[in-house]
Amino acid sequence: MQYRDLGKTGIRVSTIGFGAWAIGGASEASGTPLGWGRTSDDESLAAIRRARDLGVNFFDTSDSYGFGRSESLLGIVLSRHRRDVVIATKVGVARSSAGTLKKDFSREHILHAVDGSLKRLRTDYIDLYQLHNPTMEDLRREEIQETMDRLQELGKIRFWGVSIFNPDEGIEIINKNWGYALQVLYNILNQAPASELFPLAKARGYGIIARVPLASGLLTGKYRQDSVFRSDDIRQNFLTPKRLEEAMARVDEVRSIVGGAERSMTEASLRFVLAHDAVSTTIPGAKTVRHVEGNVAAAEGALPPDVIEKLRTRLSDYNFYQRHNIKV
Repeated sequence: MQYRDLGKTGIRVSTIGFGAWAIGGASEASGTPLGWGRTSDDESLAAIRRARDLGVNFFDTSDSYGFGRSESLLGIVLSRHRRDVVIATKVGVARSSAGTLKKDFSREHILHAVDGSLKRLRTDYIDLYQLHNPTMEDLRREEIQETMDRLQELGKIRFWGVSIFNPDEGIEIINKNWGYALQVLYNILNQAPASELFPLAKARGYGIIARVPLASGLLTGKYRQDSVFRSDDIRQNFLTPKRLEEAMARVDEVRSIVGGAERSMTEASLRFVLAHDAVSTTIPGAKTVRHVEGNVAAAEGALPPDVIEKLRTRLSDYNFYQRHNIKV
């Protein structure tokens, strides 16, 4: 495993992290799936343990992943290794008593939610507490920065950051000097953050956490244009047959570029993300030991420079997620 600095926080994180959305299992709001399908808690716990064994020290979750289930599973394993791991979780996405999804970045909600996360994670501090995809209007409310700074003063969190949808949001956050890290959607099919956001983040000392590095599974090579997702899988919300057909044509292009340079599409895709030196870590999802081992294998090497250049030249303007306003 390789390790990098998380911006100017002084924290060292494994380049391959553990994205813990999927282990939250099936969940929904207003009948719409929000998770990645049914999971086995025993398999999830084994995956977390295997990640630790292989040198993964960065674990990213949210209180909305399975509405507490993901955090609880991480807490079972990681509480025994607390000083050796970096735990990042998020706040701001909640489910109302009526079962509808809502965003809440009020001071009252954040102060209440952090205690719930601490309890589920079985810890007395969170290394990185992230606002979960707020709007810029939300962020411009001074009470948010004041609340996060207060949590730092109380010792409940070490640092705070923001999970964002598009690069322009990240640029404004950096220019306002809010937080310490940004979680950004970045992969071969959505390279937009690399042009302006990443150079600015690196220059200003912000950590970059690259999420969705495998493009919701499209870059694993497992899916075809006629693939159908289960009824409890969130991908059915945004990977419509037409979009899937469009994206798979680009995945085929990626496959042709990578050729025999890598053992798998997964390794090639993760190595592409890590090839940008502004990226501190990337957080592919994992539900099983096999998933973890496949992800971690990407840390063992690097993509050839000519392959990286071809992927950037031929696909940098595609930006699948931004093109279709897909927010994951």
